[in-house]
Amino acid sequence: MSFDTAEPLHHPMATFYAEQVHSHILADDQQALRKYQRRIRAELERFGIAVDQLRDKTILDIGSGWQAIVFQQLGCRQVYHLDINSRHVKFLNRYCADNQIANIISEQADISLSLGSAKQIDLAFVAGVYHHLQDREGFIKNLLPNMAANSDILFRVYRAGTWSRWLTSALRVASADRLTPTQLLSAYRLLHPYGEDNQFVGDMIDDLLTPQWLAFHPREFIADAELLSLQCQCLSEPFAFDFSSQDENFRVKWHIADKNGFHNLLHPLTTGKAHIVDETNAPLEIAELHEQLLDLLANLNRHTERDAALVVVSLYFLVRKHTHIDAFNGQISHAPENPDLAAWRIEHLKKSLLHFRNWLNQ
Repeated sequence: MSFDTAEPLHHPMATFYAEQVHSHILADDQQALRKYQRRIRAELERFGIAVDQLRDKTILDIGSGWQAIVFQQLGCRQVYHLDINSRHVKFLNRYCADNQIANIISEQADISLSLGSAKQIDLAFVAGVYHHLQDREGFIKNLLPNMAANSDILFRVYRAGTWSRWLTSALRVASADRLTPTQLLSAYRLLHPYGEDNQFVGDMIDDLLTPQWLAFHPREFIADAELLSLQCQCLSEPFAFDFSSQDENFRVKWHIADKNGFHNLLHPLTTGKAHIVDETNAPLEIAELHEQLLDLLANLNRHTERDAALVVVSLYFLVRKHTHIDAFNGQISHAPENPDLAAWRIEHLKKSLLHFRNWLNQ
């Protein structure tokens, strides 16, 4: 998938995803389509929503456009697609024209200000979006009046308290507003020259450099549902802090039976407030490690961008899976998960911090 590159930057998020994130993750059209086909079916299944239930429904999709294509393939009556970036909109409109699809309407919009033509929405798919919005209350105020009776909003949101979100939030201290995607990519290729994992690279640039990045606890979405008199189904383990293999996301479904609670939109939302992840109840070992990590990252200010990028990307390999290339045997190998993963990650982060302190002090 290719995007035009002439559009000026009107908003911090306007070109970031198309040019820096999705250019990697969506490099292979067919692979991208298969990915979103699996994802949407899995998300619907989690909440017990059968594909047949979507046949006469109006869907709102926000993002790159691939999810809208999948919803149309699943037989939805009408699909509205919104994205702040015109490249994604142009791509989807070209795709619809080339494939003679008439029931997808794709429009450029800042969803905190407008939902464009979208109305009477039966299912809003807000996956991987809410934690990147600067004005979340503005979005909810726009969305709820345009939802139909007996409709659903599906959220997939970054989960505070997981290893990946904890480590990412710390690494952003040294990367956001300082490093560039090119510098991160150069460091990645120095560290891993045998083949690029596009999903890993796109996620890395997304996590470390996106202008707006938040992580939430499920209880905050439950509180907002109560405020708005909405039914809430939350698929999340009740842990406060877990640094092993827990999913970095959690899922929530808000069900709108009627619109009686919408007057409460005048009250501030829990998820709409300036959000700082509270890690004060983390295990003592993690709290101490957090201080050491922040000290190392603060020390990067005295070093070059190249060295800073190498340290940050090296540590990011402890955040998520990577397609490991076995250069000796010429194959991809998949190691089984360590049975004591939390202890393994903590120990290797300790070793990494010691290694990089010594390296930077040489």
